[in-house]
Amino acid sequence: MQITLPPEGLYLHLGAHRTGTGSFQEFLASNEDAFADMGINLAVANRDGLSPGSLRLRLPDARHFRRGELEERAVLRDEALSEARVNRRARTLISEENIPGSFNAIFADAPYRAARERMGFLKAALARPVRRVVFVTRSYDSFYPSAYRKRCEFRKIAPFSDYAPRFLAAARGWPELIADIQAALASESLVVLRYEDRPDHAGLLRALMPELSQEGLTPLARRYNVSASDAACHAIQAGFSADPGQTARQVRALIRAHAEDRSAPPIAAFTPEEVGVLRERYSRDLEVVAAMPGVRLVTAPQPAAG
Repeated sequence: MQITLPPEGLYLHLGAHRTGTGSFQEFLASNEDAFADMGINLAVANRDGLSPGSLRLRLPDARHFRRGELEERAVLRDEALSEARVNRRARTLISEENIPGSFNAIFADAPYRAARERMGFLKAALARPVRRVVFVTRSYDSFYPSAYRKRCEFRKIAPFSDYAPRFLAAARGWPELIADIQAALASESLVVLRYEDRPDHAGLLRALMPELSQEGLTPLARRYNVSASDAACHAIQAGFSADPGQTARQVRALIRAHAEDRSAPPIAAFTPEEVGVLRERYSRDLEVVAAMPGVRLVTAPQPAAG
């Protein structure tokens, strides 16, 4: 069988967080040998799956740029790219949602405030052109609660009601982040998908490398990085209150123990009025994204009424 390959260069899946990124990374990593046979080098930050990840980037945060503390981060960046063979292979597929910003960047007054600087810092070390970037958006009314629920797994945090005003007044949204991606990476193509359309692994890969045949790739047999139930989130937070040193193993045990418990109240939810505001903002922002030169917003066809 003749294999059709995309042009030489880099192909980046940048998330966003809480849009099925971990599951896609496990799909990629579990098919590493098949990609290698096709001449595709994988650099995947697979934190949540069973297959090992190959990319361990530690890019500067806003404070590093502000203080000019970049030398150490440059060394770490170059080591990570070398270990993942990014600059030594003709074609590399990168999947790492932390390139625009770490998970904590979601909770800032200006989410992903250092995105352009972080991605520019990465681009300066890349030896090949960025051919295509895929980014997945999610409606703010579900994105922020999902991010909060995930944060519950790491430490004791304030109630969601303390965060909600910050989320509602966020100074940046998807258009600003996507503009940063364009400016920093100068990719030949930038494809934006919507989480609401539930792009599957095959669809994400097709958006990133449409030239590549997916024959021979094995789909995942199970789900990965499934969100903890509300009952589990409450239990985890109670655990951190009793013991701030609660381990990741203990957290996972609580998630399993409460996986089927639907009795607890939501640990993160906007009011109906706030949901309306955030959905309207998302709709307006997608219109802005769709009109951006060089950006292709792909949406699933909506079913006909009636």
